Amino acid sequence: MYKEKLLKKLWKFKNKVANLPLYNKFLYIIITSIVFILIVFFFSTNLLTQEYDKMLYETNAALLKNVSTSIESSLKEIETISYSILTDNYVQDNLIDLNNAQNNNRIAITRRNLYQTLNTYTFYNKYVKSMVLYFPDKQYINLGNNEYIKSFNIDEIEALADEASGKVVWSAQKESGKFVACTRRIRQIKYLTLTDLASLYIIIDIDAVIEDALRSAGYTSDNSNFVLIANEKRIYPELSYQDDIALDLVKEKLYPSNSYNIISIDGKEQFIIKGNISPFNWNYVYFRDYESVFNQVLKTKYITLGTTLLFSMCILFLVRIFLKNILWHIDFLIQKIQTFGETGDISQDIYRYKDRTDEIGQLHHSFDMMTKNVKMLRDENHEKQILLKDTRIKMLQQQINPHFLYNTLDTVNWLAQKYGANDISTITHSLASLFRYSVSSQEDLIPLCKELSILDSYINIQKIRFKDRMNFYLETPMDISDIYVPKLCIQPLVENALKYSLEYNDEYCNIHVTVKEEENDYIIKVSNTGSQFEDNLLDKLRNNEIISQGSGIGLNNISKRLELLYGSNYGLKLYNIDEMATVLLQIPKKL
Repeated sequence: MYKEKLLKKLWKFKNKVANLPLYNKFLYIIITSIVFILIVFFFSTNLLTQEYDKMLYETNAALLKNVSTSIESSLKEIETISYSILTDNYVQDNLIDLNNAQNNNRIAITRRNLYQTLNTYTFYNKYVKSMVLYFPDKQYINLGNNEYIKSFNIDEIEALADEASGKVVWSAQKESGKFVACTRRIRQIKYLTLTDLASLYIIIDIDAVIEDALRSAGYTSDNSNFVLIANEKRIYPELSYQDDIALDLVKEKLYPSNSYNIISIDGKEQFIIKGNISPFNWNYVYFRDYESVFNQVLKTKYITLGTTLLFSMCILFLVRIFLKNILWHIDFLIQKIQTFGETGDISQDIYRYKDRTDEIGQLHHSFDMMTKNVKMLRDENHEKQILLKDTRIKMLQQQINPHFLYNTLDTVNWLAQKYGANDISTITHSLASLFRYSVSSQEDLIPLCKELSILDSYINIQKIRFKDRMNFYLETPMDISDIYVPKLCIQPLVENALKYSLEYNDEYCNIHVTVKEEENDYIIKVSNTGSQFEDNLLDKLRNNEIISQGSGIGLNNISKRLELLYGSNYGLKLYNIDEMATVLLQIPKKL
Protein backbone atom coordinates (compact mmCIF):
# COMPACT_ATOMS: atom_id res chain seq x y z
CA MET A 1 0.00 0.00 0.00
CA TYR A 2 2.78 2.38 0.96
CA LYS A 3 4.68 1.45 -2.16
CA GLU A 4 1.68 2.24 -4.37
CA LYS A 5 1.28 5.69 -2.75
CA LEU A 6 4.95 6.35 -3.24
CA LEU A 7 4.71 5.34 -6.91
CA LYS A 8 1.69 7.59 -7.38
CA LYS A 9 3.53 10.51 -5.80
CA LEU A 10 6.53 9.83 -8.00
CA TRP A 11 4.25 9.63 -11.06
CA LYS A 12 2.58 12.95 -10.14
CA PHE A 13 5.96 14.55 -9.54
CA LYS A 14 7.24 13.25 -12.87
CA ASN A 15 4.18 14.64 -14.69
CA LYS A 16 4.56 17.94 -12.86
CA VAL A 17 8.20 18.20 -13.92
CA ALA A 18 7.35 17.12 -17.46
CA ASN A 19 4.75 19.90 -17.77
CA LEU A 20 6.98 22.66 -16.45
CA PRO A 21 7.78 25.41 -19.01
CA LEU A 22 10.90 24.60 -20.97
CA TYR A 23 12.59 27.82 -19.86
CA ASN A 24 12.11 26.90 -16.20
CA LYS A 25 13.55 23.44 -16.76
CA PHE A 26 16.74 24.80 -18.26
CA LEU A 27 16.89 27.57 -15.68
CA TYR A 28 16.53 25.26 -12.68
CA ILE A 29 19.09 22.79 -14.00
CA ILE A 30 21.69 25.44 -14.81
CA ILE A 31 21.19 27.39 -11.58
CA THR A 32 21.45 24.21 -9.50
CA SER A 33 24.66 23.20 -11.25
CA ILE A 34 26.24 26.64 -10.88
CA VAL A 35 25.26 26.88 -7.21
CA PHE A 36 26.85 23.51 -6.39
CA ILE A 37 30.04 24.38 -8.25
CA LEU A 38 30.33 27.81 -6.70
CA ILE A 39 29.71 26.56 -3.17
CA VAL A 40 32.43 23.91 -3.37
CA PHE A 41 34.87 26.16 -5.18
CA PHE A 42 34.26 29.16 -2.94
CA PHE A 43 34.75 27.42 0.37
CA SER A 44 37.77 25.41 -0.72
CA THR A 45 39.75 28.08 -2.56
CA ASN A 46 38.80 30.91 -0.24
CA LEU A 47 40.05 29.05 2.80
CA LEU A 48 43.23 28.00 1.04
CA THR A 49 43.94 31.47 -0.36
CA GLN A 50 43.44 33.19 2.97
CA GLU A 51 45.77 30.83 4.81
CA TYR A 52 48.32 30.96 2.01
CA ASP A 53 48.43 34.77 1.83
CA LYS A 54 48.48 35.14 5.61
CA MET A 55 51.38 32.72 6.00
CA LEU A 56 53.28 34.33 3.12
CA TYR A 57 52.84 37.80 4.58
CA GLU A 58 53.79 36.87 8.15
CA THR A 59 56.92 35.03 7.06
CA ASN A 60 58.16 37.74 4.72
CA ALA A 61 57.16 40.60 7.02
CA ALA A 62 59.32 39.16 9.78
CA LEU A 63 62.27 38.70 7.43
CA LEU A 64 61.86 42.17 5.94
CA LYS A 65 61.84 43.63 9.43
CA ASN A 66 65.27 42.07 9.90
CA VAL A 67 66.38 43.50 6.56
CA SER A 68 65.23 47.02 7.43
CA THR A 69 66.84 46.74 10.89
CA SER A 70 70.12 45.65 9.31
CA ILE A 71 70.04 48.55 6.82
CA GLU A 72 69.19 50.99 9.61
CA SER A 73 72.05 49.65 11.74
CA SER A 74 74.56 50.03 8.91
CA LEU A 75 73.46 53.61 8.22
CA LYS A 76 73.54 54.51 11.92
CA GLU A 77 77.12 53.27 12.03
CA ILE A 78 77.96 55.70 9.19
CA GLU A 79 76.29 58.51 11.14
CA THR A 80 78.43 57.56 14.16
CA ILE A 81 81.56 57.86 12.00
CA SER A 82 80.42 61.28 10.80
CA TYR A 83 79.91 62.39 14.40
CA SER A 84 83.40 61.16 15.32
CA ILE A 85 84.89 63.24 12.50
CA LEU A 86 82.73 66.20 13.49
CA THR A 87 84.07 66.15 17.08
CA ASP A 88 87.66 65.20 16.23
CA ASN A 89 89.86 67.98 17.77
CA TYR A 90 92.52 67.52 15.11
CA VAL A 91 89.93 67.99 12.36
CA GLN A 92 88.47 71.00 14.18
CA ASP A 93 91.90 72.67 14.63
CA ASN A 94 92.96 72.11 11.04
CA LEU A 95 89.68 73.42 9.66
CA ILE A 96 90.04 76.55 11.84
CA ASP A 97 93.64 76.98 10.63
CA LEU A 98 92.56 76.49 7.04
CA ASN A 99 89.93 79.22 7.32
CA ASN A 100 92.50 81.58 8.95
CA ALA A 101 95.50 80.69 6.76
CA GLN A 102 97.00 83.60 4.82
CA ASN A 103 99.60 81.94 2.60
CA ASN A 104 99.42 79.05 0.15
CA ASN A 105 102.12 77.07 1.94
CA ARG A 106 100.10 76.98 5.16
CA ILE A 107 96.94 76.08 3.24
CA ALA A 108 98.68 73.14 1.54
CA ILE A 109 100.01 71.82 4.88
CA THR A 110 96.58 72.07 6.53
CA ARG A 111 94.82 70.32 3.60
CA ARG A 112 97.40 67.52 3.76
CA ASN A 113 96.79 67.10 7.51
CA LEU A 114 93.01 66.88 6.93
CA TYR A 115 93.51 64.37 4.12
CA GLN A 116 95.62 62.12 6.37
CA THR A 117 93.10 62.38 9.20
CA LEU A 118 90.18 61.41 6.96
CA ASN A 119 92.20 58.51 5.61
CA THR A 120 92.20 56.83 9.01
CA TYR A 121 88.39 56.96 9.17
CA THR A 122 87.88 55.23 5.82
CA PHE A 123 88.87 51.90 7.35
CA TYR A 124 86.18 52.07 10.06
CA ASN A 125 83.44 50.75 7.75
CA LYS A 126 83.61 48.51 4.67
CA TYR A 127 80.76 50.34 2.91
CA VAL A 128 82.55 53.72 2.88
CA LYS A 129 83.77 54.49 -0.66
CA SER A 130 84.70 58.13 -0.38
CA MET A 131 84.98 61.03 2.10
CA VAL A 132 84.80 64.66 1.07
CA LEU A 133 85.27 67.93 2.96
CA TYR A 134 83.35 70.60 1.04
CA PHE A 135 84.18 74.24 1.86
CA PRO A 136 82.00 77.35 1.50
CA ASP A 137 84.16 78.55 -1.44
CA LYS A 138 83.18 75.32 -3.25
CA GLN A 139 86.68 73.88 -2.92
CA TYR A 140 86.89 70.39 -1.47
CA ILE A 141 89.23 67.69 -0.22
CA ASN A 142 88.31 64.31 -1.68
CA LEU A 143 89.48 60.99 -0.32
CA GLY A 144 88.48 58.33 -2.84
CA ASN A 145 87.25 58.34 -6.43
CA ASN A 146 86.73 61.94 -7.55
CA GLU A 147 83.77 60.93 -9.79
CA TYR A 148 81.60 59.85 -6.88
CA ILE A 149 80.98 63.33 -5.49
CA LYS A 150 80.21 64.65 -8.98
CA SER A 151 77.22 62.29 -9.29
CA PHE A 152 75.38 64.17 -6.51
CA ASN A 153 73.51 67.46 -6.67
CA ILE A 154 75.80 69.43 -4.32
CA ASP A 155 73.77 72.66 -4.37
CA GLU A 156 70.60 70.82 -3.37
CA ILE A 157 72.37 68.87 -0.61
CA GLU A 158 74.01 72.04 0.75
CA ALA A 159 70.58 73.69 0.99
CA LEU A 160 69.25 70.69 2.91
CA ALA A 161 72.31 70.74 5.21
CA ASP A 162 71.62 74.40 6.02
CA GLU A 163 68.08 73.51 7.08
CA ALA A 164 69.30 70.50 9.10
CA SER A 165 71.50 72.73 11.31
CA GLY A 166 74.20 70.12 11.87
CA LYS A 167 71.99 67.02 11.67
CA VAL A 168 72.62 64.25 9.19
CA VAL A 169 71.17 64.52 5.68
CA TRP A 170 70.97 61.41 3.51
CA SER A 171 70.91 62.00 -0.26
CA ALA A 172 70.76 59.91 -3.42
CA GLN A 173 72.63 60.49 -6.66
CA LYS A 174 71.20 62.67 -9.43
CA GLU A 175 70.45 59.56 -11.42
CA SER A 176 69.65 56.28 -9.74
CA GLY A 177 72.93 54.62 -8.85
CA LYS A 178 74.56 52.44 -6.26
CA PHE A 179 75.75 55.19 -3.86
CA VAL A 180 74.19 57.47 -1.25
CA ALA A 181 75.78 60.34 0.65
CA CYS A 182 75.68 60.98 4.38
CA THR A 183 76.12 64.76 4.79
CA ARG A 184 76.37 67.02 7.82
CA ARG A 185 77.83 70.46 8.56
CA ILE A 186 81.05 70.63 10.62
CA ARG A 187 80.77 73.62 12.96
CA GLN A 188 83.41 75.16 15.17
CA ILE A 189 83.04 73.65 18.64
CA LYS A 190 85.84 75.72 20.17
CA TYR A 191 84.43 78.62 22.16
CA LEU A 192 80.96 77.35 21.00
CA THR A 193 80.93 79.80 18.07
CA LEU A 194 79.29 77.13 15.89
CA THR A 195 80.71 78.79 12.78
CA ASP A 196 80.33 76.68 9.61
CA LEU A 197 83.80 75.27 8.80
CA ALA A 198 82.94 72.74 6.06
CA SER A 199 80.48 70.09 4.95
CA LEU A 200 81.35 66.42 5.43
CA TYR A 201 80.23 63.96 2.73
CA ILE A 202 80.56 60.24 3.44
CA ILE A 203 79.66 58.31 0.29
CA ILE A 204 78.70 54.67 0.88
CA ASP A 205 77.83 51.73 -1.34
CA ILE A 206 74.09 51.35 -0.56
CA ASP A 207 73.87 48.41 -2.97
CA ALA A 208 76.31 46.46 -0.82
CA VAL A 209 74.46 47.45 2.37
CA ILE A 210 71.08 46.22 1.06
CA GLU A 211 72.44 43.09 -0.61
CA ASP A 212 74.23 42.02 2.58
CA ALA A 213 71.04 42.63 4.58
CA LEU A 214 68.95 40.61 2.13
CA ARG A 215 71.49 37.82 1.98
CA SER A 216 71.63 37.54 5.75
CA ALA A 217 67.80 37.24 5.79
CA GLY A 218 67.90 34.42 3.25
CA TYR A 219 66.64 36.33 0.18
CA THR A 220 68.05 35.78 -3.29
CA SER A 221 67.49 37.65 -6.52
CA ASP A 222 66.13 34.49 -8.18
CA ASN A 223 62.58 34.90 -6.94
CA SER A 224 62.41 38.31 -5.22
CA ASN A 225 63.15 42.00 -5.80
CA PHE A 226 63.70 44.72 -3.19
CA VAL A 227 63.08 48.38 -4.19
CA LEU A 228 64.18 51.20 -1.84
CA ILE A 229 62.66 54.65 -2.40
CA ALA A 230 63.59 58.01 -0.84
CA ASN A 231 61.84 61.28 -1.68
CA GLU A 232 59.86 59.57 -4.46
CA LYS A 233 63.12 58.43 -6.08
CA ARG A 234 64.51 54.93 -6.42
CA ILE A 235 67.72 54.37 -4.48
CA TYR A 236 67.99 50.64 -4.95
CA PRO A 237 68.39 48.73 -7.23
CA GLU A 238 70.55 50.59 -9.69
CA LEU A 239 68.49 49.29 -12.64
CA SER A 240 64.79 50.10 -12.83
CA TYR A 241 62.28 47.52 -11.60
CA GLN A 242 58.54 48.33 -11.69
CA ASP A 243 59.18 51.94 -10.60
CA ASP A 244 55.64 53.13 -11.39
CA ILE A 245 53.99 50.41 -9.32
CA ALA A 246 56.44 50.90 -6.44
CA LEU A 247 55.87 54.69 -6.36
CA ASP A 248 52.09 54.28 -6.52
CA LEU A 249 52.21 51.83 -3.61
CA VAL A 250 54.38 54.17 -1.55
CA LYS A 251 52.10 57.14 -2.29
CA GLU A 252 49.10 54.85 -1.56
CA LYS A 253 47.62 55.60 -4.96
CA LEU A 254 47.50 51.84 -5.49
CA TYR A 255 45.83 49.76 -2.76
CA PRO A 256 45.98 52.40 -0.01
CA SER A 257 46.60 51.25 3.55
CA ASN A 258 47.20 47.62 2.52
CA SER A 259 50.23 45.92 4.04
CA TYR A 260 50.46 43.37 1.25
CA ASN A 261 48.92 42.83 -2.19
CA ILE A 262 48.93 40.31 -5.02
CA ILE A 263 49.35 41.95 -8.42
CA SER A 264 49.76 40.44 -11.89
CA ILE A 265 52.96 41.81 -13.49
CA ASP A 266 54.05 40.68 -16.96
CA GLY A 267 51.65 37.76 -16.75
CA LYS A 268 52.99 36.54 -13.39
CA GLU A 269 51.44 36.86 -9.96
CA GLN A 270 53.64 38.91 -7.63
CA PHE A 271 53.28 39.03 -3.84
CA ILE A 272 54.08 42.60 -2.73
CA ILE A 273 54.86 43.96 0.74
CA LYS A 274 55.52 47.62 1.47
CA GLY A 275 57.17 49.13 4.55
CA ASN A 276 59.44 51.93 5.72
CA ILE A 277 62.74 52.60 7.48
CA SER A 278 61.37 55.26 9.79
CA PRO A 279 64.58 56.98 11.07
CA PHE A 280 65.47 57.97 7.50
CA ASN A 281 61.93 58.35 6.13
CA TRP A 282 62.74 55.78 3.44
CA ASN A 283 60.20 53.35 1.99
CA TYR A 284 60.70 49.93 0.52
CA VAL A 285 58.56 47.72 -1.71
CA TYR A 286 59.27 44.01 -1.81
CA PHE A 287 58.25 41.92 -4.84
CA ARG A 288 58.24 38.13 -4.63
CA ASP A 289 57.10 35.44 -7.05
CA TYR A 290 53.73 34.29 -5.73
CA GLU A 291 53.86 30.80 -7.20
CA SER A 292 57.38 29.83 -6.13
CA VAL A 293 56.71 30.07 -2.38
CA PHE A 294 55.18 27.37 -0.26
CA ASN A 295 55.00 24.59 -2.85
CA GLN A 296 53.02 22.42 -0.51
CA VAL A 297 50.28 25.05 -0.26
CA LEU A 298 50.23 25.35 -4.02
CA LYS A 299 50.01 21.58 -4.32
CA THR A 300 47.04 21.59 -1.96
CA LYS A 301 45.50 24.36 -4.03
CA TYR A 302 45.85 22.32 -7.22
CA ILE A 303 44.34 19.27 -5.53
CA THR A 304 41.41 21.41 -4.43
CA LEU A 305 41.00 22.79 -7.92
CA GLY A 306 41.19 19.29 -9.38
CA THR A 307 38.54 18.07 -6.97
CA THR A 308 36.31 20.99 -7.84
CA LEU A 309 36.82 20.34 -11.55
CA LEU A 310 35.99 16.65 -11.14
CA PHE A 311 32.87 17.50 -9.15
CA SER A 312 31.87 20.04 -11.83
CA MET A 313 32.31 17.47 -14.57
CA CYS A 314 30.05 15.06 -12.70
CA ILE A 315 27.42 17.77 -12.36
CA LEU A 316 27.72 18.64 -16.05
CA PHE A 317 27.40 14.96 -16.97
CA LEU A 318 24.14 14.75 -15.04
CA VAL A 319 22.98 17.99 -16.65
CA ARG A 320 23.74 16.54 -20.06
CA ILE A 321 21.60 13.48 -19.32
CA PHE A 322 18.67 15.63 -18.21
CA LEU A 323 18.98 17.98 -21.17
CA LYS A 324 19.22 15.10 -23.61
CA ASN A 325 16.04 13.60 -22.22
CA ILE A 326 14.25 16.96 -22.58
CA LEU A 327 15.64 17.95 -25.98
CA TRP A 328 14.78 14.60 -27.52
CA HIS A 329 11.28 15.95 -28.12
CA ILE A 330 12.73 18.99 -29.90
CA ASP A 331 14.80 16.72 -32.12
CA PHE A 332 11.69 14.74 -32.98
CA LEU A 333 9.87 17.96 -33.89
CA ILE A 334 12.77 18.91 -36.21
CA GLN A 335 12.48 15.47 -37.82
CA LYS A 336 8.76 16.02 -38.38
CA ILE A 337 9.44 19.43 -39.95
CA GLN A 338 12.09 18.01 -42.29
CA THR A 339 9.83 15.17 -43.34
CA PHE A 340 6.98 17.58 -44.06
CA GLY A 341 9.31 19.88 -46.00
CA GLU A 342 10.67 17.07 -48.19
CA THR A 343 7.57 14.96 -48.80
CA GLY A 344 4.64 17.09 -47.68
CA ASP A 345 3.41 14.21 -45.52
CA ILE A 346 2.70 14.38 -41.79
CA SER A 347 4.57 11.71 -39.83
CA GLN A 348 2.79 9.87 -37.08
CA ASP A 349 3.62 10.81 -33.47
CA ILE A 350 5.15 8.10 -31.33
CA TYR A 351 4.31 10.09 -28.20
CA ARG A 352 0.94 11.51 -27.08
CA TYR A 353 1.75 15.22 -27.14
CA LYS A 354 -1.92 16.17 -26.75
CA ASP A 355 -1.69 15.17 -23.08
CA ARG A 356 1.23 17.57 -22.42
CA THR A 357 0.58 21.20 -21.52
CA ASP A 358 4.19 22.52 -21.56
CA GLU A 359 5.90 24.26 -24.49
CA ILE A 360 6.98 20.96 -26.09
CA GLY A 361 3.40 19.66 -26.18
CA GLN A 362 2.15 22.99 -27.52
CA LEU A 363 4.84 23.06 -30.22
CA HIS A 364 4.03 19.58 -31.52
CA HIS A 365 0.29 20.17 -31.37
CA SER A 366 0.57 23.55 -33.12
CA PHE A 367 2.83 22.07 -35.81
CA ASP A 368 0.35 19.26 -36.51
CA MET A 369 -2.47 21.79 -36.87
CA MET A 370 -0.27 23.99 -39.07
CA THR A 371 0.60 21.17 -41.44
CA LYS A 372 -3.05 20.38 -41.94
CA ASN A 373 -3.83 24.03 -42.69
CA VAL A 374 -0.85 24.32 -45.04
CA LYS A 375 -2.02 21.32 -46.99
CA MET A 376 -5.48 22.88 -47.39
CA LEU A 377 -3.99 26.22 -48.45
CA ARG A 378 -1.66 24.49 -50.89
CA ASP A 379 -4.58 22.77 -52.60
CA GLU A 380 -6.57 26.03 -52.76
CA ASN A 381 -3.54 27.95 -54.08
CA HIS A 382 -3.02 25.39 -56.84
CA GLU A 383 -6.54 26.02 -58.10
CA LYS A 384 -6.06 29.80 -57.91
CA GLN A 385 -2.83 29.56 -59.89
CA ILE A 386 -4.65 27.74 -62.70
CA LEU A 387 -7.35 30.46 -62.79
CA LEU A 388 -4.71 33.22 -62.70
CA LYS A 389 -2.82 31.63 -65.59
CA ASP A 390 -5.98 31.54 -67.73
CA THR A 391 -6.67 35.21 -66.85
CA ARG A 392 -3.16 36.29 -67.83
CA ILE A 393 -3.47 34.53 -71.17
CA LYS A 394 -6.73 36.36 -71.91
CA MET A 395 -5.19 39.70 -70.87
CA LEU A 396 -2.18 39.14 -73.13
CA GLN A 397 -4.47 38.40 -76.02
CA GLN A 398 -6.21 41.76 -75.54
CA GLN A 399 -3.06 43.92 -75.14
CA ILE A 400 -2.16 46.48 -77.80
CA ASN A 401 1.50 46.65 -78.76
CA PRO A 402 2.85 50.10 -77.65
CA HIS A 403 5.01 50.20 -80.78
CA PHE A 404 1.85 50.42 -82.86
CA LEU A 405 0.98 53.68 -81.08
CA TYR A 406 4.55 55.07 -81.48
CA ASN A 407 4.49 54.26 -85.22
CA THR A 408 1.06 55.87 -85.62
CA LEU A 409 2.23 59.11 -83.91
CA ASP A 410 5.37 59.12 -86.06
CA THR A 411 3.14 58.79 -89.17
CA VAL A 412 0.97 61.72 -88.02
CA ASN A 413 4.13 63.78 -87.39
CA TRP A 414 5.42 62.96 -90.90
CA LEU A 415 2.14 63.93 -92.54
CA ALA A 416 2.00 67.21 -90.55
CA GLN A 417 5.49 68.10 -91.72
CA LYS A 418 4.55 67.18 -95.29
CA TYR A 419 1.56 69.57 -95.33
CA GLY A 420 3.36 72.33 -93.32
CA ALA A 421 1.26 71.94 -90.11
CA ASN A 422 4.15 72.73 -87.75
CA ASP A 423 1.99 73.00 -84.61
CA ILE A 424 0.51 69.56 -85.22
CA SER A 425 4.02 68.20 -85.87
CA THR A 426 5.37 69.70 -82.62
CA ILE A 427 2.44 68.39 -80.56
CA THR A 428 2.67 64.93 -82.11
CA HIS A 429 6.44 64.67 -81.65
CA SER A 430 6.28 65.92 -78.04
CA LEU A 431 3.38 63.59 -77.20
CA ALA A 432 5.26 60.62 -78.65
CA SER A 433 8.32 61.49 -76.52
CA LEU A 434 6.18 61.80 -73.38
CA PHE A 435 4.37 58.53 -74.01
CA ARG A 436 7.54 56.59 -74.93
CA TYR A 437 9.32 57.86 -71.76
CA SER A 438 6.36 57.11 -69.47
CA VAL A 439 5.82 53.55 -70.74
CA SER A 440 9.25 52.25 -71.68
CA SER A 441 11.56 53.51 -68.89
CA GLN A 442 11.73 51.24 -65.80
CA GLU A 443 14.28 53.25 -63.84
CA ASP A 444 13.39 54.87 -60.48
CA LEU A 445 16.16 57.50 -60.63
CA ILE A 446 17.14 59.26 -63.86
CA PRO A 447 19.53 62.13 -64.74
CA LEU A 448 18.06 65.59 -64.25
CA CYS A 449 18.79 66.48 -67.87
CA LYS A 450 16.53 63.62 -69.03
CA GLU A 451 13.74 64.73 -66.69
CA LEU A 452 14.07 68.30 -68.03
CA SER A 453 13.91 67.08 -71.65
CA ILE A 454 10.54 65.43 -70.89
CA LEU A 455 9.43 68.67 -69.21
CA ASP A 456 10.49 70.52 -72.37
CA SER A 457 8.27 68.26 -74.52
CA TYR A 458 5.34 68.95 -72.20
CA ILE A 459 5.97 72.74 -72.28
CA ASN A 460 6.08 72.69 -76.11
CA ILE A 461 2.55 71.20 -76.19
CA GLN A 462 1.23 73.71 -73.61
CA LYS A 463 2.77 76.70 -75.41
CA ILE A 464 0.83 75.78 -78.54
CA ARG A 465 -2.31 75.36 -76.43
CA PHE A 466 -2.10 78.57 -74.37
CA LYS A 467 0.10 80.62 -76.71
CA ASP A 468 1.12 83.98 -75.17
CA ARG A 469 -0.75 83.46 -71.88
CA MET A 470 2.07 81.30 -70.49
CA ASN A 471 5.70 82.20 -69.81
CA PHE A 472 8.11 79.47 -68.69
CA TYR A 473 11.49 80.13 -67.02
CA LEU A 474 14.13 77.51 -66.22
CA GLU A 475 17.21 78.19 -64.07
CA THR A 476 19.77 75.41 -63.37
CA PRO A 477 23.46 75.19 -62.40
CA MET A 478 26.06 75.06 -65.14
CA ASP A 479 26.76 71.34 -64.58
CA ILE A 480 23.78 69.06 -63.89
CA SER A 481 25.35 65.82 -65.13
CA ASP A 482 25.73 64.35 -61.61
CA ILE A 483 22.18 65.18 -60.43
CA TYR A 484 19.74 62.26 -60.37
CA VAL A 485 16.05 62.71 -59.56
CA PRO A 486 13.01 60.39 -59.27
CA LYS A 487 11.28 59.78 -62.58
CA LEU A 488 8.41 62.20 -63.38
CA CYS A 489 8.84 64.35 -60.25
CA ILE A 490 8.93 67.80 -61.94
CA GLN A 491 6.50 67.54 -64.88
CA PRO A 492 3.44 66.76 -62.66
CA LEU A 493 4.26 69.83 -60.55
CA VAL A 494 4.32 72.06 -63.66
CA GLU A 495 1.09 70.43 -64.89
CA ASN A 496 -0.52 71.20 -61.52
CA ALA A 497 0.58 74.85 -61.82
CA LEU A 498 -0.90 75.18 -65.33
CA LYS A 499 -4.18 73.57 -64.37
CA TYR A 500 -4.96 75.94 -61.51
CA SER A 501 -3.53 79.12 -63.04
CA LEU A 502 -4.70 78.90 -66.71
CA GLU A 503 -7.54 76.43 -67.12
CA TYR A 504 -9.87 78.18 -64.67
CA ASN A 505 -9.21 81.83 -65.62
CA ASP A 506 -8.07 84.00 -68.54
CA GLU A 507 -5.08 85.63 -66.82
CA TYR A 508 -1.42 85.33 -67.75
CA CYS A 509 0.75 82.79 -65.93
CA ASN A 510 4.48 82.79 -65.18
CA ILE A 511 6.03 79.45 -64.25
CA HIS A 512 9.52 79.29 -62.74
CA VAL A 513 11.55 76.07 -62.30
CA THR A 514 14.77 76.65 -60.32
CA VAL A 515 17.49 74.12 -59.42
CA LYS A 516 20.00 75.22 -56.74
CA GLU A 517 22.85 73.45 -55.00
CA GLU A 518 23.31 73.51 -51.19
CA GLU A 519 25.84 71.85 -48.89
CA ASN A 520 24.16 68.42 -48.71
CA ASP A 521 21.14 68.69 -51.04
CA TYR A 522 19.88 69.92 -54.39
CA ILE A 523 16.81 72.16 -54.11
CA ILE A 524 14.22 72.07 -56.92
CA LYS A 525 11.54 74.81 -56.73
CA VAL A 526 8.46 75.14 -58.95
CA SER A 527 6.58 78.47 -58.61
CA ASN A 528 3.64 79.91 -60.54
CA THR A 529 1.43 82.99 -60.54
CA GLY A 530 -2.35 82.90 -60.75
CA SER A 531 -3.09 80.39 -57.96
CA GLN A 532 -2.53 79.81 -54.23
CA PHE A 533 -2.16 76.63 -52.14
CA GLU A 534 -4.66 75.89 -49.42
CA ASP A 535 -3.15 75.78 -45.88
CA ASN A 536 -1.82 72.34 -44.87
CA LEU A 537 -2.92 70.89 -48.22
CA LEU A 538 -0.71 67.76 -48.05
CA ASP A 539 -1.83 66.89 -44.51
CA LYS A 540 -5.47 67.24 -45.54
CA LEU A 541 -4.88 64.99 -48.56
CA ARG A 542 -3.22 62.33 -46.39
CA ASN A 543 -5.99 62.48 -43.78
CA ASN A 544 -8.72 62.34 -46.47
CA GLU A 545 -10.06 65.71 -45.34
CA ILE A 546 -10.04 66.70 -49.01
CA ILE A 547 -11.13 64.34 -51.79
CA SER A 548 -8.05 63.81 -53.98
CA GLN A 549 -8.64 64.52 -57.64
CA GLY A 550 -6.22 64.94 -60.46
CA SER A 551 -3.22 66.95 -59.33
CA GLY A 552 -4.01 66.41 -55.66
CA ILE A 553 -3.30 62.71 -56.16
CA GLY A 554 -0.12 63.62 -58.06
CA LEU A 555 1.22 65.86 -55.30
CA ASN A 556 0.51 63.25 -52.64
CA ASN A 557 2.12 60.47 -54.69
CA ILE A 558 5.28 62.50 -55.41
CA SER A 559 5.64 63.35 -51.71
CA LYS A 560 5.29 59.69 -50.71
CA ARG A 561 7.83 58.63 -53.37
CA LEU A 562 10.38 61.10 -52.03
CA GLU A 563 9.85 59.91 -48.45
CA LEU A 564 10.23 56.25 -49.47
CA LEU A 565 13.41 56.96 -51.44
CA TYR A 566 15.18 59.42 -49.13
CA GLY A 567 13.42 59.44 -45.76
CA SER A 568 10.75 61.44 -43.97
CA ASN A 569 12.73 64.71 -44.24
CA TYR A 570 12.53 64.77 -48.04
CA GLY A 571 8.79 65.05 -48.80
CA LEU A 572 7.22 67.93 -50.74
CA LYS A 573 6.83 71.34 -49.09
CA LEU A 574 4.01 73.63 -50.25
CA TYR A 575 3.80 77.34 -49.42
CA ASN A 576 2.73 80.71 -50.90
CA ILE A 577 5.26 83.53 -51.22
CA ASP A 578 5.17 86.80 -53.19
CA GLU A 579 1.67 85.90 -54.54
CA MET A 580 3.10 82.72 -56.08
CA ALA A 581 2.22 79.12 -55.28
CA THR A 582 5.53 77.35 -54.65
CA VAL A 583 6.43 73.65 -54.41
CA LEU A 584 9.83 72.73 -52.94
CA LEU A 585 11.50 69.35 -53.12
CA GLN A 586 14.99 68.31 -51.91
CA ILE A 587 17.28 65.69 -53.44
CA PRO A 588 20.22 64.51 -51.28
CA LYS A 589 23.63 64.60 -52.94
CA LYS A 590 24.73 61.30 -51.39
CA LEU A 591 22.22 58.47 -51.68
